[in-house]
Amino acid sequence: MTTSRRTPRAPSAPHNPTRRRLTVALGLAAGGPLWRGGPSAQAAALAPLPRYTQPVEANSPLVGRILQGGQQFISPHQVLDDCARAALCMLGEQHDHPDHHAVQAWIVTALAQRGQLAALALEMADAGLRFDGPRDAPEATVRASLHWDEDGWPWALYAPPLMAAVRAGVPVVGVNLPQARMRPAMQQARWDDSVPPDVRQRILDDVAESHCGLLPASQLPAMARIQFARDDSMAAHCLALTQPGKTVVLLTGSFHANRTLGIALHLAAHAAQTPPGVPRPLTVFSLLLQGLAPDLQAERPSGYDAVWFTPGTPPVDHCAELRKMMKG
Repeated sequence: MTTSRRTPRAPSAPHNPTRRRLTVALGLAAGGPLWRGGPSAQAAALAPLPRYTQPVEANSPLVGRILQGGQQFISPHQVLDDCARAALCMLGEQHDHPDHHAVQAWIVTALAQRGQLAALALEMADAGLRFDGPRDAPEATVRASLHWDEDGWPWALYAPPLMAAVRAGVPVVGVNLPQARMRPAMQQARWDDSVPPDVRQRILDDVAESHCGLLPASQLPAMARIQFARDDSMAAHCLALTQPGKTVVLLTGSFHANRTLGIALHLAAHAAQTPPGVPRPLTVFSLLLQGLAPDLQAERPSGYDAVWFTPGTPPVDHCAELRKMMKG
């Protein structure tokens, strides 16, 4: 969970590889087929899939494989089909993972080529900010239009998916809660009831863990309210971007993309704003981009429709960074 753009984030509880044990099952060692899929697996070739660059578990048989429900591997083309059939397609990333942004760029490019991309929505930019062209705009112009926060979101990581949308003539739109509204949200008790009680407790626990136990317990409810308000903002503004027969792709952190904990829980509150011709309730597809670790389980975490495995990034002591920042 990310409560501040400038706050280093420790891995959230559901995806922390240090608490996993090796379970490489599913016939990987037996050399089974790379995926199973319907006719889409035989579809015409699109752009080549990105080359992975990160070193952790780079030679794992799981790298590049996509696991759906029922322990079934699917093809990248099937992911495109599943994403395109949904009004909202959430790509849950690890923010500092270059390979995740490369996969996002491939998905954005492919959907745009197929004429199925309505907009690219961003957690990384405030609601009300957007870029609508021209297609040949330089990166600096795109960054200026989105008031890009380089300290919180290094542009070099996000340029590939964003510029893929720009070059395709697809709007790039901020959907996050504006910074000016975050502090007021901390005082608004109405957010406590915006999710079920068990989800609220899960968020409180994640706030404590992601801040390495450094926050006083009295601050946790206020920090959780920011999370709820941010998810609500992203839900409302993504819904407003939807179009019949197309999908809105959202780039966001993995916790926000969890259908049981994040943005999806807030869509119903804005159902009345659904544009004409878009089916209700809103159809959602959530893809988790998962960096591998030596003791990662080969499974699809609950809350996601599919998980796309990539190599992992070298470990970083986020808690040490946070302690240093808070001390300063």
